[in-house]
Amino acid sequence: MGGGRAERTRARLREAALELLAERGYRGATTREIARRAGVSELTLFRHFGTKEALVQEALAAFVPQDFLKRLPREDAPLEEGLRALLEAYLGLLEARQALLPKLLSELLRHPELAQKGFSRGFSQVMERVVGFFRAKQEAGLLRRDEPPEEQALAFVGPLMARFLVGKTLGVRLAWEPEAYLLGYLEGRCAAR
Repeated sequence: MGGGRAERTRARLREAALELLAERGYRGATTREIARRAGVSELTLFRHFGTKEALVQEALAAFVPQDFLKRLPREDAPLEEGLRALLEAYLGLLEARQALLPKLLSELLRHPELAQKGFSRGFSQVMERVVGFFRAKQEAGLLRRDEPPEEQALAFVGPLMARFLVGKTLGVRLAWEPEAYLLGYLEGRCAAR
């Protein structure tokens, strides 16, 4: 089996596993159904991943697409430009994964071992990059230093994700203005000049 073809098969299996995990939960996402949805045999699933747990863990680790990482700001990006890039990257991720995210998070709360072994592995790279951006801005004297950069990152990203999840859960679209969100964050967290 060619490398490109094998990776496409693995990608289809990962996506099918995520969809079924969100739809039916971990127990209801059987290997037979995952394979059927991916258009392969159950034997192919086991040949590629060995176990359902290994497949689900890899699928969760790959939940954040690689192009998302490319959209994150570099540490040397100007503050406002970097925050805009961060905002756009997260909005893009939330839009792309809107059908899966609320249900998937709910299932991860029921199975924290999946979150620890899979989901957090994928997000650790993201958090490393995002926190690095905030740390660099603190060190440059652009952001206050009275809270750790991890908290500054969560203060920026957390309300954005919460707004999205609450809207999806309630089935409403919460109106907001990204530029006002960005300026409000800067107003509260910029270093005194």
